[in-house]
Amino acid sequence: MITATTCIQKGHRVIRNLLATFVFISLFPWGALHASAAPPHQQSASLVLDWTLNSDHGGIEAAIRRGFLRRRGIDLRAYTPSDTTTQIPLVAAGRADFGISYEADLLAARIRHIPVQSVMCIMQHPLNTVMTLRSSGITRPRRLQGRSVGIAGAPSDQPIVAAMVRHDGGDVSRVHFVNVGYSLLPALLARKVDAVVGVYWTWEAIQAREKGYPVNVMRVERWGVPNYCELVLVASEGTIRSRPELVRSTVQALQQGYAYAEKDPQAGWNALAAADKTLARQRGLVVGSLALLRGAITDAPTIGNQNRPQWVHYERWLAANKLIQGLTNAGTAFTNQFLRPGIR
Repeated sequence: MITATTCIQKGHRVIRNLLATFVFISLFPWGALHASAAPPHQQSASLVLDWTLNSDHGGIEAAIRRGFLRRRGIDLRAYTPSDTTTQIPLVAAGRADFGISYEADLLAARIRHIPVQSVMCIMQHPLNTVMTLRSSGITRPRRLQGRSVGIAGAPSDQPIVAAMVRHDGGDVSRVHFVNVGYSLLPALLARKVDAVVGVYWTWEAIQAREKGYPVNVMRVERWGVPNYCELVLVASEGTIRSRPELVRSTVQALQQGYAYAEKDPQAGWNALAAADKTLARQRGLVVGSLALLRGAITDAPTIGNQNRPQWVHYERWLAANKLIQGLTNAGTAFTNQFLRPGIR
C-alpha cells in the first residue's frame, strides 16, 4: 500500500540508493502477480522494480497485461525487492534480467566497474522539483533568498538548490536550509518552511492540490541543473552479449507499453489497478500522475532514447558536486541499439 510517507520518500530514493551498500538479498515478488503459466515457446524473464508499484510503472504493467511482452515471446515477472537499493547488483549478478534504476546510480556503479548498462531511458527528465505554496509568491529560485527550504538531508539537496539560485542570479548563502526528514510535504503545508526540494512534480504536487493547497513547482532542469533520465532500464553486459533478442524484445514491448499507458492514462490506471488492488484508494492521484508523466516519457525521438551529451554533462555535474566518485565514460554507460524508432 502506498502511504503518504511512502509518497514523500519517493523523492529521495535516488540519492539514498547512491549511498547504500550493495547487499544481495532475498527477493519477494508480489504474490502470484504474474504467475500465469507461460506457453512452451515463451522465455521467462525477471524485472526488479525501483519502488513499490506506482504511476512510474504504468507502461510496464500495460506491457504485461495487454500482451505486448507475450506476443514477443516474453513471460515477464516484475517484483519489488525487500531492499529497494539493490536493483543494479541483482542485475549484475544475474539474479534479475532487468532492473529499474537511476542514471546517477548507474554511473556510480560503472565507476566501480560493475558491468551494467542502461538499455532504455524511461523518464527523459527529472521528476524532482522545488515546490512552494502559491500563496507565498515564490515563483523563481532567486526568491528563495531570505527564505527557508526544507530538505530531507540527501547529499544532492543543497547542490540542486544552489545551482538553481545561482542560475537565476541569486546568492545561495542567503537561503536557509532546514532538515525536516521525510516530512517534506507536511512541513510545507504546515508552513514550517517556505519551500521544499526532493518532492515530485508528478506526485506530491498533485497531493498538495488534492488537499486544497495550490502550489508552484520549479522543475530543476529548467533552472540550471543538468537534465537527466529519472528512471532507466538496466541490463548486465553479459545479458546484452549473450541474449540480445531477449533484451530487444523486452525493450520494444516496454516502449509499446509506455506509449499505450501515456496516450490513455485511464488505460494505464486499469493496468496498475489490476496489478495492485490497494491503488483503488488513490485513483485520482495515480491517473493525474500518469497524465503528467506523458511529457517526461515521450519527449524524445522514440520512447526510451538516450542522449550522449546529456549523459556526459550530467556525469560531470555529479562529479563536480561530489555526488559520484570520479568519472567514467558516460557515453558507454547506455545503448540505444535495442530501441524501435518512432515510438511515442
